[in-house]
Amino acid sequence: MQVQLTIKAFLIITLFSICFAKFTSSYTLSDTLPVNMQLSKKLVWGENGLARKLNLAPVNRVDELKLRHKMLQTHQKLGLLTLGMMGYQVYLGSNMNSRNDKVLHRKLGYSTFGVYMTAAGFSVLSPPALKYNKGVSSIKLHRYLSYIHFAGMLSMPYLGYLSAGNMDTSSAEYHTKALNAHRIVGTITFTSLSLSFLTILIP
Repeated sequence: MQVQLTIKAFLIITLFSICFAKFTSSYTLSDTLPVNMQLSKKLVWGENGLARKLNLAPVNRVDELKLRHKMLQTHQKLGLLTLGMMGYQVYLGSNMNSRNDKVLHRKLGYSTFGVYMTAAGFSVLSPPALKYNKGVSSIKLHRYLSYIHFAGMLSMPYLGYLSAGNMDTSSAEYHTKALNAHRIVGTITFTSLSLSFLTILIP
């Protein structure tokens, strides 16, 4: 009796495994990609995305999701580093008393910009999630805030260049207005980046 039950259980499990294998093998790439992907993800990871055309994509979606996890972890670490560097930048910007402070502020600005763009690249170029929720979420808030601090980071180097008087002429001085704009944009950028980092702590 016990042998018969064991054989029946074995046959049921085997039959189920075969059916499951056939069922899952019918899935295509388009079936496993989220419908509401952002444009940046579609350009790189869509069915005809750049990563697939250049054969840079992992062999399956499971490996893609593992790669996504690693890239977003790196994104978070570099984001925290950027936040610390930018915080010191804000401190230097409000306490520049010598030429050495200005030189340090400029060099740290270039370094911060480089680390920030690297962090952004790990996020933008990461494979898409399994699905994206349509409702309000901390991840969406994180993304919306990123539009603000990304725009700020793009404009900060140019405003810093103007505030140093590099574009001043005998008839026009841009550095005073540029310096005020540099401080305002810097504050907005730092604040939005801080809030963006805090959103990843929200479940």
